[in-house]
Parts: sequence; C-alpha cells; structure tokens
Amino acid sequence: MEIINNKVPLSKLANNFLLFIVTCGFIGYLPGAPGTYASILGCFILYFFTFSSVFGNIIFVCCLTVCSIVCINLLKYDDDDPSYISIDELVGMFVTMAGHKINLLNIISGFILFRFFDIIKPFPIRHVERFKKGYGIVADDVLAGIFANLLMYLGYMIFKS
Repeated sequence: MEIINNKVPLSKLANNFLLFIVTCGFIGYLPGAPGTYASILGCFILYFFTFSSVFGNIIFVCCLTVCSIVCINLLKYDDDDPSYISIDELVGMFVTMAGHKINLLNIISGFILFRFFDIIKPFPIRHVERFKKGYGIVADDVLAGIFANLLMYLGYMIFKS
C-alpha cells in the first residue's frame, strides 16, 4: 500500500461506497438535472418518514450535513463541484423543511423555494461555494435551505394574519 501525502489511499470498494452515498444511491448519475432529482428524493423521504420532534429533525439534519461533508472530502473527484455529487441537494431540502409541518403544500413550496435559491445563488450563497471540497459543495445548499426555510416562515406569518 502506497501512502501519498500522509494519507492512506481508499480501496476501490470504499470509494464506490462513498460514491453511492454522495450520489444519493447513484441518482447523481441520472441525465438532466441530478440536483433536482436528489431534491425530489428528499421530498419523498420527508413525506414518508416524518420526525416526531423539531429537536430530532434538527439533530438529524446536522448529522447528515457533517456526514455529507466527510464523505465528499474522502471521495476522489476531479471538478470543484461535480454535478453527480447530489447529497448536498438532499441536505438542502432537509434544511428547508426543518421545523415546518410536513404536508404536500409545504413540501412543494419548500422544494420550489429551495431550488430557486440553489439555482439563483444570491449573496452570500454564491460566496460560500468558494470553500474547499465538501465544505463549499454543501455550504451553498445549506444556505439556500436556510433562505427557503426563513421565507416559508415569513409566508406563514403573512398569510396567517
């Protein structure tokens, strides 16, 4: 086993396992819009596997975010943000819906708002993409999810009155 830069290289099996994780079960390799497909997967997961508490939801989102960054950082890839890495969109969708009631209208609203902010990338979302490796790949989607989440809360406040 050759050690490069004080790191033990990952086996092919380990790298394939990481690919499975960061591509959301290889959804990231589907042609077209893999980020949108991963966001839709997030909608289905949220709809069918709801959390009983906001606290549990937030803990899950934090753990998923950290695990996503670690997996991306361990993976070997060439581009700064390869389109096949789609777990960041799944994380962003979970951030978007954290603390919100899970129903069809909210999931559709959250999906549209999250994809809007993820694609348009207003300041500071575009700025955090500059972070290296998994940090930048995940950070922009977490921020897009936070923007979408806060806008959903604002919508509740406006339309509830």
